[in-house]
Amino acid sequence: MSSTKQWTVAVPALVLVAGGCSADHYSRRAERSAQSLLHQSDEAVLGEREATTAYPDLLPPEPESAEESPAPAEPAPAPAPRVLDLPTALAIAYGTSRDMIDRRELLHLQALSLSSSRHDFAPQLAMTLAYVFDDPADELHQNTSTAAFSASQILPTGGRLTLDAEGSKGESEDASPAYGSLVSVALVQPLLRGGGHAVVYEPLIQAERNLVYAIRDFELFREDFSIDVARRYYDLVNRKQSIENQQASLESNEFGLRQAEALFAVGRTSELDVLRARRSMLTAQNSLLEAQEGLHLALDLFRIFLGLPESELVDVQPFSPAFTPVEYEMNSAVEVALQNRLDFLNRREQLEDVVRGVSLARNGLLPDLDLRLGTSYATGDSIEPPFGADLERANTSLSVTLGVPLDRLDERNAYRAAEIALGRARRDLEQFEDQLRVQIQSSFRELTRRLKSLDIQRQLIADQTKNLGIAELRFERGDIPNRDVVEARQSLLDAQNALIDEQVNYEIERLQLLRDLGILFIDDTGMWKG
Repeated sequence: MSSTKQWTVAVPALVLVAGGCSADHYSRRAERSAQSLLHQSDEAVLGEREATTAYPDLLPPEPESAEESPAPAEPAPAPAPRVLDLPTALAIAYGTSRDMIDRRELLHLQALSLSSSRHDFAPQLAMTLAYVFDDPADELHQNTSTAAFSASQILPTGGRLTLDAEGSKGESEDASPAYGSLVSVALVQPLLRGGGHAVVYEPLIQAERNLVYAIRDFELFREDFSIDVARRYYDLVNRKQSIENQQASLESNEFGLRQAEALFAVGRTSELDVLRARRSMLTAQNSLLEAQEGLHLALDLFRIFLGLPESELVDVQPFSPAFTPVEYEMNSAVEVALQNRLDFLNRREQLEDVVRGVSLARNGLLPDLDLRLGTSYATGDSIEPPFGADLERANTSLSVTLGVPLDRLDERNAYRAAEIALGRARRDLEQFEDQLRVQIQSSFRELTRRLKSLDIQRQLIADQTKNLGIAELRFERGDIPNRDVVEARQSLLDAQNALIDEQVNYEIERLQLLRDLGILFIDDTGMWKG
């Protein structure tokens, strides 16, 4: 094989090998670079962490004997918690809750946005003052002072009227002052694309409607917020009453243990019954401790939710919600919701916004046809003051400009996107209305179910109370083991707690239904009316 042929074969092979090796080489270099950066960053971020970490103080060592133990110091009295009822909790939440403050500020930001939009369509005024110092070393130096003023206004027809005025004065040591002035007025009126009140004023129209939507959303938030406060408040009431029930159950279990031990002492029961009674008592103690700790944590979280400082402890009055029946007819309630619901009104009016968007996109497909009318008056260097009466130097012009739409690809796509958005908005509104109907009907069924559940729980409490009395009597006579007493006591506790849950759930469901119907009205303190 000739040397030329050898090079012809070898060169591509060397290129392929070098390319493959180069890729692996770069990959390894990148990996080593990343590992080096990670090692350096790890040392910089975590290198001194163990040496600089703070630890809590250790408990003092236990004394070796009772004689060495110091007298226990009197604990500082804990500050009395602030006991809240529901109206007070709502009023505090409306004033200091971080969530409420954030939403109120968002509403204010929306109002500021509208203020800016309105300013854009008001007369726009500007003025500048300037003084130019020329080089004194120049024999022809001249200091110049200038004042310029401009004003513009968007017209209801979509046009723009502008006014510009400028005056200048040049001063030198060896010459009289020289004045110059310029006044111009121009009107630009789009006749097709970009013209008309609806097109030009769309930003202002949308900003005003956005504020309406924001106000409705904020009112819905206020309603949801009040329900949330009530839910949290009643959860605390529920916990407190549950603790009271568990405390009563513990006392009953302690009595059952003493009773079992007394009966075992006289040979009327077995040691198994004593052990069972002790286990039940210990279980009740543990459940009570867990419930108390859960209540303490829930109160702290409620305080944080209200926006109160850590130093201000809170508690709630242990009052269950009053029962308020719902006496509305379901079918009429659905129609009322379609008239009153603020979010449904927003969605329906937002569909109108999308319809306007289609019209605006359609306008963007038109040719550019602009009418411009302008006049100006200028004076050059003159010894007369500016803005004199030499009107012969005025210049007036009238022009019509037509832009041929050779390329409307972006506008065409925007128009098609607006049509698609309109179809989606209509479907979304229909789906929201269907879901709203189902939601209202479901709420009525849920309230009916909870009414029946309340009756069932009250009957269960009556039955379990009677069952516990019978079980305790039969156990005293030695007819049954104390297992039946323990089970009856637990069943009564469960029924009592379940009744509290149902009372709270019914009230929250009722408030939610009023909110969904658009008839839950909130006063300035967050309390609902009626």
